[in-house]
Amino acid sequence: MSDATLPWSFIITMAGMGSRFRKAGFDCPKYMIEVCGKTLFEWSLVGLQDLAAADDRFVFIARKEDQAFDFISHKTSAMGLRNVQLIELDAPTDGQATTAILAMEAIAPQHPIAIFNIDTGLVAGALQRQDAVGDGWIPCFRAAGDAWSFCRVDATGGVVEVREKVRISDFATIGLYWFRSAQLYSDAYARYYSVAGREEKGERYVAPLYNQIINDGGSVSLSEVGMSDVIALGTPEEVARFESSNIN
Repeated sequence: MSDATLPWSFIITMAGMGSRFRKAGFDCPKYMIEVCGKTLFEWSLVGLQDLAAADDRFVFIARKEDQAFDFISHKTSAMGLRNVQLIELDAPTDGQATTAILAMEAIAPQHPIAIFNIDTGLVAGALQRQDAVGDGWIPCFRAAGDAWSFCRVDATGGVVEVREKVRISDFATIGLYWFRSAQLYSDAYARYYSVAGREEKGERYVAPLYNQIINDGGSVSLSEVGMSDVIALGTPEEVARFESSNIN
């Protein structure tokens, strides 16, 4: 059980190449794309604001070539976020799990972390801080298709397996992954990816690290949010659908 009084660190990974958006004709980083009056960056943070406490930290990880410092400073200030840090990368990593590892030096080992990206928007109030219990917490919604990460639960509702892009249940993750501490995450990463061949198509994902925690005897909880609370923004097609729906 985590200490509820400790501040969280939100690690926002936004250092991907955004190749699908580039191919679709967008000439700026994905998170700077505007839709329905906000950038994708802002849509991704709206649902986190109610979840975050005043002393929580937001660590953003972006590509150095994006020159994102002024953009992030302006947007986070306008949203009232004060404890903000930017880590700039000279080159891509081998996946989100590794990108998040690069933030660990800036975070106290005992502090909880929540890893998120700019692929998903959430309606304000969809997530509740008190739902983050156990060694890990995964908010999910019931989704069709297999384009997500999925969680399988036991009779008590505890998570027993997490798979990337493999439909093992109806519970699709929203892309937010909470861990009881930065140290727990780092240890799970080191153990899980010490085994050759665990990358998915050459990438190191965050979701499978919960399997390591479960195998080590840890507990992972799941909470469900409504489909209407989740805004998929990971592809040009999803952004176009969101824009045409005129939700803002």
